[in-house]
Amino acid sequence: MAYEPGRGDNLPSTGTVAFTAKLNVDDSYPCHSGMLKFTNVLVNEGEGYSPDTGIFSCPVDGFYHFTVHVSVYGRGQCAIFKNGEKVVSLYHTSLPDKCSQVASMSSVIKLSKQDEVWVNIWGPGRNDIFATQDNDTVFTGVRLG
Repeated sequence: MAYEPGRGDNLPSTGTVAFTAKLNVDDSYPCHSGMLKFTNVLVNEGEGYSPDTGIFSCPVDGFYHFTVHVSVYGRGQCAIFKNGEKVVSLYHTSLPDKCSQVASMSSVIKLSKQDEVWVNIWGPGRNDIFATQDNDTVFTGVRLG
């Protein structure tokens, strides 16, 4: 990746910061609460997203648009967090029919360099979030402007 010398940040010379990461099939129906890791990275321009932690660390100040699409089979609840504070959240249930559906949320968030954004899940009973070869759960972020 080509960087402009002397810029002092991780912004690629294209000016783009963007990522898309998918939940790994093996991480479906998580049993924990806290951060949800999207380990299958499709795009990571600017290298802000870490599949090891599930955290996007802002490489450059700006306004960012984040989107989460979760496949749910039962009950699913999650939120987009910034620096440990909930920004937006969703709760979706397909009960009593218990069928596969998709729930989505998004937000524009003003970030400063090193701010952190991630997807948080609530824990057992509300973690019927999954991925298969045909159903993706996705976390996406892009710097606007």
